[in-house]
Amino acid sequence: MSKIKKLAVLCFMILLGSFVITNSVNAESKDFSYNDLCYNETLLCAQHHQSMYGSTYKLITEINITGNKSTGNGATVESWHNAKLAAILSNKRGTLENYGGSDVENLPVQNAIWNYLGTWRSEVGYKHGIKQDFVNNSKGNFNTSIETEAEEYANNYKNGNLTQITDKTDKSKIKVTQYTEGNEQYLRVGPFKYEFPEKLSEINVITDKNSKMEIKCFEKRINDNQYSKYSNINQIKSGNEFYISVKMPTDGTSQIKKITVKGKANVKHVTIKFWESTSMSQQNLLQYNYSNEEIDINQTFDYNIKILGNLKVIKVNKDNIKIKLQGVGFYVQNKDTKKWVKVENDTVSYTDKKEDATEFITDKNGEITIKNLVVGTYVAYETKNPNYGYEIIKEGQEKSITVDKTAELQIPNKQKYIKLSGYVWVDKVFSKQASRNDLYKDNDYDSNDILLDGITVRLIDKTTGKVVKEAKTADGGKYLFTDVLVDELGNYYIEFEYDGLTYTNVIPHIDKDNGSKVAENSSVRDEFNKGFSVIEGSTESNKGITKDSAGNPKYDLNYNIDKNKHTSTLNNTGLYPIKANTNETGYVIKDHFTPGQEEIKYINLGLYEREQPDIALVKDLYNINVAINGYNHIYEYANRFNNQGEYGDGFNVGVKFGNKYGNMSYTRAIYEADKEYTSSDKSKELKVYVTYKISMKNESSNLQVQVNNIVDYYDSNYTLIKTGTGIDEKGNVTGDISNSGSQSYNDKYQKVIINTNSKIEHNKSADVYVQFELNRDAVLKILNDKENLDNVVEINSYSVFDTDGKVYAGIDTDSNPGNAVPGEKITYEDDTDSAPGLKLVVADKAREMTGKVFLDSTSNELKTGEVRQGDGIYTDGEKGIKDVKVTLKENKENGKVYETTTNDKGDFKIEGYIPGDYTLTYTWGDKEYTVQNYKGTVYEKDRYDANVTNKEWYKTDVDTRYTDAIDNYNTREKIDDEIAEVTNKTATTIDKMDSTTPTMGISVEYTTTTTIEPTTDKFKSPDFKIENIDFGIVERARQDLALRKRVNTFKVTLANGQVIADMTIDEKGNITGERNHVTYMGPSSTTTPKNGLVKLELDNELIQGATVEVEYEIKVTNNSELDYVSEDFYKYGIKSGNEVTITPTSIIDYLDKNWGFEAEKNKEWTVKSLDEIKNIVAKEVYENEDSTIADKTILYTESLKGQKLKPTESATVNLNVSKVLSNSDEISLDNESEITELTKDGGSKLISTPGNYIPGQEETKESDESIAETVIVTPSTGANLEFIVPIMIGVIALVILGAGVVIIKKKTL
Repeated sequence: MSKIKKLAVLCFMILLGSFVITNSVNAESKDFSYNDLCYNETLLCAQHHQSMYGSTYKLITEINITGNKSTGNGATVESWHNAKLAAILSNKRGTLENYGGSDVENLPVQNAIWNYLGTWRSEVGYKHGIKQDFVNNSKGNFNTSIETEAEEYANNYKNGNLTQITDKTDKSKIKVTQYTEGNEQYLRVGPFKYEFPEKLSEINVITDKNSKMEIKCFEKRINDNQYSKYSNINQIKSGNEFYISVKMPTDGTSQIKKITVKGKANVKHVTIKFWESTSMSQQNLLQYNYSNEEIDINQTFDYNIKILGNLKVIKVNKDNIKIKLQGVGFYVQNKDTKKWVKVENDTVSYTDKKEDATEFITDKNGEITIKNLVVGTYVAYETKNPNYGYEIIKEGQEKSITVDKTAELQIPNKQKYIKLSGYVWVDKVFSKQASRNDLYKDNDYDSNDILLDGITVRLIDKTTGKVVKEAKTADGGKYLFTDVLVDELGNYYIEFEYDGLTYTNVIPHIDKDNGSKVAENSSVRDEFNKGFSVIEGSTESNKGITKDSAGNPKYDLNYNIDKNKHTSTLNNTGLYPIKANTNETGYVIKDHFTPGQEEIKYINLGLYEREQPDIALVKDLYNINVAINGYNHIYEYANRFNNQGEYGDGFNVGVKFGNKYGNMSYTRAIYEADKEYTSSDKSKELKVYVTYKISMKNESSNLQVQVNNIVDYYDSNYTLIKTGTGIDEKGNVTGDISNSGSQSYNDKYQKVIINTNSKIEHNKSADVYVQFELNRDAVLKILNDKENLDNVVEINSYSVFDTDGKVYAGIDTDSNPGNAVPGEKITYEDDTDSAPGLKLVVADKAREMTGKVFLDSTSNELKTGEVRQGDGIYTDGEKGIKDVKVTLKENKENGKVYETTTNDKGDFKIEGYIPGDYTLTYTWGDKEYTVQNYKGTVYEKDRYDANVTNKEWYKTDVDTRYTDAIDNYNTREKIDDEIAEVTNKTATTIDKMDSTTPTMGISVEYTTTTTIEPTTDKFKSPDFKIENIDFGIVERARQDLALRKRVNTFKVTLANGQVIADMTIDEKGNITGERNHVTYMGPSSTTTPKNGLVKLELDNELIQGATVEVEYEIKVTNNSELDYVSEDFYKYGIKSGNEVTITPTSIIDYLDKNWGFEAEKNKEWTVKSLDEIKNIVAKEVYENEDSTIADKTILYTESLKGQKLKPTESATVNLNVSKVLSNSDEISLDNESEITELTKDGGSKLISTPGNYIPGQEETKESDESIAETVIVTPSTGANLEFIVPIMIGVIALVILGAGVVIIKKKTL
């Protein structure tokens, strides 16, 4: 302990010594008066507005500040605030006279201290021991410039930059621009930005040649194009941007690499003494002195500032700058220095002499590029231009070059002359394609075209009509015009002259090099063509005539006939010259001139040997329309048109009259039912409409033709109905065209001339349709006679037109119109055709419809509160329903009816029906599948809605075997109404339900109203089967109203009023309360009695006069499955409407007569006599020999008739009875109940029958009846027997113990 005391004393002495030493250091004191403050220029007031009369002052501390670092009182602090304070105090305070005052209030330095000293103390001074009360918060009288300058000085010391120049230049923004002043070239470089302590004294710019650039001046930017020079480098402020202008280098300098910067820094030193007044009312003082030190600073900054640029000269055509001129020569001169550019080994130099400079030549892109030129303006002088048709530009072209950019100088030249050329060719058909293309040798197959010499070609001036140049094609059909003035091309066109009958120009293709650019004069060609306006046959098979546009005969025609080839060819002679020119095609020479083009080529004339027309005709049975009973079916044939690959478009005479197609025929089957159908409305009977299609084809390559009329020879069984140009979707001929009407030709044929007037484009066809009718009588005749129906047609007159629709002189190459004899195929040419024959037969199959009636599977268990519903689809394994009547009925008065019955598997078939609108009805219901407990299974709503609007619904998704019929809902409502109120006497009268499909529109054939008949001579009868028209029935939601009766409370009161048992039994058999002398056993199928018991055992003396009281609970529960009173739910399974409920209207109770019944305690109940219940219960209830009703008190209640119970819901009614015990005999008391009447708002029959329970049964048979637990009262065999077992155990234990004691004693003895 003494050691600790000694250590404490030592520490105290050290602290005391330090305090004494410190105070001795600061112990300096001095007297200052107000006069000293006013006239001593080293003194400053620290507290504005504090009075001073003179007192003694104590030196608090002395602080030295150099730059931004302060030391004193044991602390060293670097701070921006030190630099500012030092800068403020580096100014003479001044005298009062200097500032016109009698005190220090007007002195700038004094005011600056008042404004700032408090800030400095809180930031720095407190670290040197300057207390807060040394200064006050009173600011000076004004702000001074001294403070602003002090802040600028202090800013130089941020981040310790006391003697450092910092480069703040954004090098990405440095630009170099060239400008001229006087006769000198300069570069302006910048902007630069430096931060420095004081001022700049020198800047040097160092190049990549390590030389200094000559600086002209320093500038600041006023706006984009205006700069202001600094008169002196000292004017550049720290942190401000500036530019450097240097003289344009001539030593090959390419970059500014470095800039050296020199400046001056002024370091301020100040010493401050802090004097504190010993009087609290006197202001504190500062005493200071200062000095300044100027130092030099240097910094070098690295740059890579490029000062060179590039020049690209592009030589182009003046009128199309995309045309680049190769091989053009240039010299390039610097405009300012007058020096010429010379490039050797990619090095640029400058020479005074042009002949020493480099001649630059444009490349294939018309370009020359000179890199690394000193920025400035350059002039390019053209030296040569080898391109055809151009003249040299003598004037120099200027372009300015900027730093690190490529300046593009585009120089255009004007073209003066052009060449014109072309050729004449005869266009031939392809060797493989057998067609022309109006182009000269356009592909590898187009090799037959030939060039034509000797054709005269003229270049004509359209303004004067004079021939400028003329030539004849030679050396392979070629011609050439040279030195054609470009500026005159708009006035020129080219004309060709050739034989006009042998040749005509091809279709011009002025957009193709190998196409023709000329055409004939239309008026000349028109006059020639008009003599061939109409071509007709003659009475002689090898003769014909032409007519002019007025209809007058013009030329007689003679043909050569080749019957083996089925052709007639014209003998033709004559020569007609014609001219063609570029004006007729709209080919303008000038439009095909592209600036820079040396020659306009391919001003060609294409000729071809004048095409002659070729018109062919084909006829086929187009369709047969069978109509009956408002329905029709179109059978499409036209195999000659449909199988063009075999038939050669039907126009090839070798195929057309060959064995296959020349002898082919069609067969059409007629259903037996349709044939036999008769009606008072004859329009409903069978009719067969036969339509032929005649196709007239223009097989010319380029010509239009017009078939003026054709002659049709048809079988005399036909009745002509209509001729037209089209056919609609119903098989009716449309687009009426006129005809001559039926004319007799011979016994087999009638004929009609049809005025087609069909103009047909080349390689196109025009169609004519001819429709005939066969009525039922005609059909029967043909069927009986087995006739074959024929039809022949031929072109009778035609005209030919060119592609512009003008009359064209042309004769069919292989046919003579109107010379065929029907039935004599040797006279048929390709303008004639005979349709295949038609046979009618009776179909060997009848229409049939099949389906199944099935039971849609559901669970066999009662699903209380759940929906019972099938899936509406027949699946394998589901039971078929037999003996269901199926009726197919036509939907009209006295309509056709077809009936059948389902077999053991539920399948049915109906056949032999005619077309019509039908519904299929299933009539069902028997003892097994009653209409009360079964219904049609669900029909998906969207499907039903779709089927109602689609008469052909039976064709949709046939393989998925949906149910297709819906119950009659009105019948369903009537069925349910019969069982809405249920007693044991409820009976039903409706035992059948009709379930009907949506309307089925059954046409002539199963497929759509149109079928395409196969191409075959082996006829196959149609197969008309409507399959899987199914109907499913399903069990309805099962309904079950269950009743349960049980003992709810049991109470025993002795004659003396003592209650010995008072207990409550819940539904699960759990007992609460006093249960002395009572045994309880719940209902069970394995016990006797099965209804359970409540057994009371009492001593004889206690039984006499005791009262037993029992409360029975009768609970009615709706155990039905979920059902809805809703048509949507019934039909479609859509949950809507109200849930079906059941109401227990009345309940009967058979109470053992030994029980006492008190009406006051049972106001819901009334006592009934046997006669009163005979209308309520079944006869066997009271007549059956096993009935114990005579021993019962009959009770009746309607207390629950207001309870509409949904599935799983319950309602209860209680019954209170009692019994006064009077003897010692054992008694057994029973109670039985049953529902006798109920009402419901829908649904199937109930599982149970109300009012049929026979009292006295050992167990119930239905869920709506119940027997409560039997109440048994019996005398006990002795006193309270519950203690017997413990007594016996005790006795036995004592006996054993005694025996043991005896044995032990014995053993011991």
